[in-house]
Amino acid sequence: MKFSKYFLWVGLVLMIALSFYLSYLIWASPASEDQTLVEETEDTEATQEQGDYVDADEIFLPTKVVHVTDSGAKASNTEPLLEDLQKDISQASFNSLTIQSYDSSAQLAQHTALTDGIEMDYASLFPLKNYIDFFDIDLPFEEDGEEGSFKFQIVQIDFSEKKICFINKEEQLSAEAKLTSSLSNINDTLQKESIDWYDVVKDEALDFFEYFNEEPVKLKKFSYIASSRPYTIFRDAFFTDPKNLRSNEDTEDLNIYDGSESMVIEPDDQRVDFQGVASGEDFDQYKDSYQYVRELGTSYGSVRFLDNIKNRLDYHIFVEGFPVFSDDDEGKFSVAFSNSGQEGQRSVEVRANLNTIQVPIPSDSEVEVPSGKVVLENLYYAGADPEKMHSLVVGYNWKNIEDTGVVDLEPGWYVQYDDKWYNSEDLMQQLQESEE
Repeated sequence: MKFSKYFLWVGLVLMIALSFYLSYLIWASPASEDQTLVEETEDTEATQEQGDYVDADEIFLPTKVVHVTDSGAKASNTEPLLEDLQKDISQASFNSLTIQSYDSSAQLAQHTALTDGIEMDYASLFPLKNYIDFFDIDLPFEEDGEEGSFKFQIVQIDFSEKKICFINKEEQLSAEAKLTSSLSNINDTLQKESIDWYDVVKDEALDFFEYFNEEPVKLKKFSYIASSRPYTIFRDAFFTDPKNLRSNEDTEDLNIYDGSESMVIEPDDQRVDFQGVASGEDFDQYKDSYQYVRELGTSYGSVRFLDNIKNRLDYHIFVEGFPVFSDDDEGKFSVAFSNSGQEGQRSVEVRANLNTIQVPIPSDSEVEVPSGKVVLENLYYAGADPEKMHSLVVGYNWKNIEDTGVVDLEPGWYVQYDDKWYNSEDLMQQLQESEE
């Protein structure tokens, strides 16, 4: 009898203790979530302190290289090749640059025709001054002040003439300098076996300067398991004082702010929109936008500069050397500047996305990418205005597979038309519908 009372009291005490413990777990769970954010923040700061930044010479690489010889032309988007060629150019020696203007695109194309050498191109105009700074090239101008305004899309190394040439095809300009050092490093780089080359041709009836694959090319189709980045990565990278912020919880979006800085995270499409102010007298939109990319370190993936449209610089994730495009700006990072109304300050807006691709799913799938020459012909036939056609590149389309957590990346042609990027098939359809 005494033993039964003893066990009864012990059981009662245990039940009361269990009740208190469960209550503690229920009430303490929000604190646990806060602790997770703190740990993420600490991890992010630790990563930044270790100098996990991406250098400017990796961010501002050209999109592709074309190697021209007597036997034809071949192109490659291999990133290590582009990096090595840029290092070779940085180590070369040149005389002073001289600028020359031409009466027409045909005259410029004739003067810069390449029979033996390489050329690398950008998807949009790029300032020569920034190119020289980012890649640490000793390349002075013959006349002071000219370097501040000259922009280009194509840089050539002419092996026959032993010169470097920067081409601005929109304004019919070139900037040239004689090469005074050996070409051996560049030639050695081009002979490496790990380069993926594909044959290309130039058709001046379609474009005086662009090289395109004449035959279809097979490229890999990729699949990844998707995930979401913690918003603290962006908060800590963008805000001047990320430890003393306020938030507005009265709306569906997460709104964080402090003084002149604010950030909105949209939960439905995972978009991030940061608003702030850039200060300093020596404003340079390329250098200043790079600082935001740099602060993210490697957390945004293999990001590279793609274009500058109306003072908005767009950086994209690159996969196998090709940019990634998405309807919801996944894989894209944009920085835009505008006048703030105050001297020495400019308003800045940074747009990004929390969604990311992490774990690749093994696959041998390939997609046949049509001839770039045929794509361009079809666009012109459908009514595309050549004056609005600025760039044509191969890119990967980000496609979320519904209810699976999987992202497919499928290659195809993308067109920068009238200051906007389109999938070539979508643009074709729009042009055809507008003609009806």
